[in-house]
Amino acid sequence: MGRTFPKDYINQIFQGDCLDLMGELPDGAVALILTDPPYGIRYQNQFAAAPHPMLEGDRGIDYGRFAKESYRILAPDSHAYFFTRFDCYPYHYQCLKDAGFAIKNCLVIEKGTLGGIGDLHGSFANNSEWVIFCQKGRRTFNHTTLLRNRKPEGMHFHKGRNPSARYKTRFPACWFGPEYPKATYNSAWQKQNGIFHPTIKNIECLAWLIQISSAPGDLIFDGFMGTGSTALAALGTGRTFLGAEIFPAYWQTAQQRLAAWREEHTHINAKKEDDLP
Repeated sequence: MGRTFPKDYINQIFQGDCLDLMGELPDGAVALILTDPPYGIRYQNQFAAAPHPMLEGDRGIDYGRFAKESYRILAPDSHAYFFTRFDCYPYHYQCLKDAGFAIKNCLVIEKGTLGGIGDLHGSFANNSEWVIFCQKGRRTFNHTTLLRNRKPEGMHFHKGRNPSARYKTRFPACWFGPEYPKATYNSAWQKQNGIFHPTIKNIECLAWLIQISSAPGDLIFDGFMGTGSTALAALGTGRTFLGAEIFPAYWQTAQQRLAAWREEHTHINAKKEDDLP
């Protein structure tokens, strides 16, 4: 390949199989894994007026191998988030556990739209994303300004405990309601922005997870970049990114989104410099 880590990998999305890319990386190369691997279910949202192209690789991946490689490339005392689904959760959980991860929670995050899976008249509509939250070693959450506490700042509710803080330092495992970002974009957003993907993730939601579980400048890895939401969330929070996307059309869309982001922020930075006294 002739590539050298990290200089040839930082802020890159490679078109190809993520397992090939992961094999090139040294142990402990990345600070956070945030990814949505294919579930092997050839997903289609049955509520969509026009079906998306079937996801490349969605017949299934070697999840056990992927889990082991994820554990290897993740730095010690770091977090990892793996999107999953209720019927895939037991298998994914076991693979991640066998790879060495300490599995802490399953987050349940509200979707931006209802998802239809199979029987539209005899099953409940899927309105949530499941995310397996893991640790390699132990890392505590960052203190962020993402969400204000409902309790007044400085109040003592229990004798001997610290007073309440202005912002939440511990989040619930269920993110529903107007306080929290949705996990995915809806079809109206996709149509308005001309970005189409059957499981496209909301940049704001990914940015929350990144801010909770990594530090500015850290390298965020997503082996299934799709149209680039994780990369954009990383850049927007002052981190760097690395990943792969096997489907050429989605890889191209990700490149276009990144180019647009960079152009926009070049203009913003230029304006800031012009405004300096």
